[in-house]
Amino acid sequence: MAIEQRRPHDEGFQAMATGGSKFEVTPVVKKSAAVQVADQLVVAIRDGHLKPGDKLPPERELAQNFDVSRPTIREALAALELAGLAKSHKGRGTIVTGSSAVVATWGVEVLPPQVFEARLAIEPALAALAAEKRYPEDLNALESTLAELEDEYARTGAYVSDLPLHRAIARAARNPILEKSLEEALRHLDGPLWSELRRRALSAPGARGGHVAEFRLVFEHIAAGRAEEAADVWRQHLLLYRSEIIGSPPA
Repeated sequence: MAIEQRRPHDEGFQAMATGGSKFEVTPVVKKSAAVQVADQLVVAIRDGHLKPGDKLPPERELAQNFDVSRPTIREALAALELAGLAKSHKGRGTIVTGSSAVVATWGVEVLPPQVFEARLAIEPALAALAAEKRYPEDLNALESTLAELEDEYARTGAYVSDLPLHRAIARAARNPILEKSLEEALRHLDGPLWSELRRRALSAPGARGGHVAEFRLVFEHIAAGRAEEAADVWRQHLLLYRSEIIGSPPA
């Protein structure tokens, strides 16, 4: 697959060619550049311009054609791999693995980076609200959920899932609209691909231990009514987890 080179002052679309057909890409100039790049590549797969087995151009060429940085391209390609639409091979580059039929059932609307964007927008606010309200029954439920997770980690050196804690904090915020919004984001975490990527991300020694320490710290801030600190810990936890899963550098 080749890309036609365009000068920066050229007007109109940039054309990306594969086989005998072309599809158009536009320079990305807004926020969430990686999501926009991934969106365009997914649409190309959906429309049949990119087919299983096609090799994507090198990062440098993609960055030039989309008018973004190479780290942005890496994040977009990681999103496609996370979604099961592409596979990176050392020394061979990135190969398209998803078909238009797969995209049709997977859905082009929600990409993995967008799930993290949603969680980063919602969950720190939920932690802050939980710290502001501090209903005794909610704090008891939250502490019980945390104790179960810590006990599981102490016994096994791992834990099956930390989502019960995330949901307990959401319930403690006492805002059903935000809680429902979080559930909408979390439903995209189902499936074997997410499970495998999560397993790999947390396989490093001490990875889960750092998470458990963050869980304890956010609870202490909530219990003490420190809303800003609780939100900050929860935000940093999600940023680091995003970095572990899809390689996005923490802010």
